[in-house]
Amino acid sequence: MASSLVLPSRESLAGQWQLSSSSSPARTCVLELAAQPPMLTGDLECATELLGERPSGWEPTPDGLWLFDQQGSGLVHLNRDGAGYSVSRQQGELTLGRKSRD
Repeated sequence: MASSLVLPSRESLAGQWQLSSSSSPARTCVLELAAQPPMLTGDLECATELLGERPSGWEPTPDGLWLFDQQGSGLVHLNRDGAGYSVSRQQGELTLGRKSRD
């Protein structure tokens, strides 16, 4: 029997996340994913350095999560990877994981 991927709700993904890159392991960006509307806040300058462009929005997909620029164009699609998301790029692997509560 075929399995189906489930689209997570924005509300289930809202909160603080950490974006990091294997090419800059000391650099971790704390981002806030807001559900309504689906926008990003937090350390956007840091995220811009890792992504090459400034992210402003996001949307869940059945197999991952899209980060969008200010015009609504897709910057990067991160694939679901356990409890977080990741993508391999020429500049190294990007990972997005929930920020642990201190």
